[in-house]
Amino acid sequence: MLSLLLVVSLETRAEGAQEYQVKAAMVVNMAKYVEWPAESFPRTGAPLQLCSMGRGPFTQALEQYEGKTVLGHPLSLRGVAPGDDLSECHVLVLSGVEKRYVAGVLEQVRRRGVLTVSDIPDFARFGGIIGLVENEGRVRFEINLKAAQQSRVRISSQLLKLARVIREGDQ
Repeated sequence: MLSLLLVVSLETRAEGAQEYQVKAAMVVNMAKYVEWPAESFPRTGAPLQLCSMGRGPFTQALEQYEGKTVLGHPLSLRGVAPGDDLSECHVLVLSGVEKRYVAGVLEQVRRRGVLTVSDIPDFARFGGIIGLVENEGRVRFEINLKAAQQSRVRISSQLLKLARVIREGDQ
């Protein structure tokens, strides 16, 4: 429950480099409220693979969480690019990725148990699972339930209560 409160408290004003620190903390804390398909982890204590597509301050902010434990799994950070094999990713963060690549990347990981997260505008509306959005200087998040179901990841009701939930047909 404490980390859920941390997610709520992270919905604070975020400016400049601090914005990416807030987003990185949100990603790691949100992962604590996600359940992956049983076959996603070959053994107890296997690493939770956080893949980051795109270079820049978001990826740099995620690096501080390398080795931290999430749901009993050490967090392993891996940089990836469009066209790479993403089959071992549990969380895929896209930031600074050209929009022309996004649809193909989402199709590549659909039904594979990958939680997709991005700060690309309208990410959740276009098929990503969690979109990080800025609203009145605050970082908030949207969750696309259909995309989560298609990817076979279950998102805790506690996290859903804090999100703007995107349902089919939402604009």
